[in-house]
Amino acid sequence: MAAPDTRPVTDDARWQAVLARDGRCDGLFVYAVGSTGVFCRPSCPSRRPRRDNVVFFPVAEAAVAAGFRPCRRCRPDEAPAPDARINLVRTVCRVIAERDEGIPTLAALGR
Repeated sequence: MAAPDTRPVTDDARWQAVLARDGRCDGLFVYAVGSTGVFCRPSCPSRRPRRDNVVFFPVAEAAVAAGFRPCRRCRPDEAPAPDARINLVRTVCRVIAERDEGIPTLAALGR
């Protein structure tokens, strides 16, 4: 059974994600600050804006089209940095595939 979808769908939920600097919401939306003309990822470590200055956009391109520029700290217009664990999992999968010993047990994987 799939986990329930917990993505923020309202502006209030998006604002709570910004306040929490919730990195799980990066890529789901960006927020722009009218007083600075800058847009950010939800997890951006920059100073929190006042709520009445914030506008939410589904993608960075929409914020740019509305006249906002990307934040220099979180770089919301660039792809997020890959999780280092992803490369580790890829390496382990490659090593398993290269070995001709069949599917390893969990105990063998643990070693």
